[in-house]
Formats: sequence, structure tokens, C-alpha cells
Amino acid sequence: MWTCPDCGRTFRNTNQDHSCVVIDLELHFVNKDQNVKDTFEKIKDIAMSLGNVKINSVKNAILFQAKSQFLAVKPKKNILDTEFVLDEPVEGFPIHKTVQATKTKWAHFVRLESPEEVDEQLISWIKRAHRVCS
Repeated sequence: MWTCPDCGRTFRNTNQDHSCVVIDLELHFVNKDQNVKDTFEKIKDIAMSLGNVKINSVKNAILFQAKSQFLAVKPKKNILDTEFVLDEPVEGFPIHKTVQATKTKWAHFVRLESPEEVDEQLISWIKRAHRVCS
């Protein structure tokens, strides 16, 4: 593991490319609907319950990291864009996009409008993403 001497974030690779712009987590929720914050809190509770998770609040996202980043959320006005990493591609609703991120990992994107959309399927993907990146 490598720790950036400027921002203090940790990465798997030495001198890994990243932005050192770290912001207060609450700034992500200024002028956002309450559902966005409530949905984030539900996702955060699930992620933190997995153990060995660090949250990095950067300019454009809130990142959840075990050994490497396994989950990212981007609060928008009335939705929470969510991205998680798995070791194989998964398609079908509610996933609206899948991108091969590395030779062995795929990023999956889901848009959430309310905490009720954080269902058992999404929770299982988050848990699996945590295992893949631990």
C-alpha cells in the first residue's frame, strides 16, 4: 500500500494517479433532495458494517475503500449515482451501465432515487464488491 504524502489517501500502487482534492463529506449534500442524503446514509451503513472500510470524500464523489476502492457514490440534485466493482460483468436492471475497469474488474453503475431502492440485490452486490476489493 502507498500513502499519498499530500492528501493522506492510501492506494495499492505507488504514485497512483489521483486527485488530492479532499472535501468535507457534508458539502456533497448542499442543495440536494433529502432522499439523496437518506439513500447515501443507508448505503454508508451497509458499507461500514462490512468492516475495514475507509471513506474518502473527494471533489466529485464519496469513495468507499477496503484494500482498494469498491464503491463510489455521486450525489446529484435528486438521485444518487452509485458505482461498485465486481470480478465479472453483471447486466440487467437496475444496472444501467457496465464498464471493464481493469483486466479482472468491472464497474457497474446504478442510479438511486430513494432509500427503498437499496434492496437485497444491491446489498449483495455491495458485499461482493467489498470481498473482491479486500
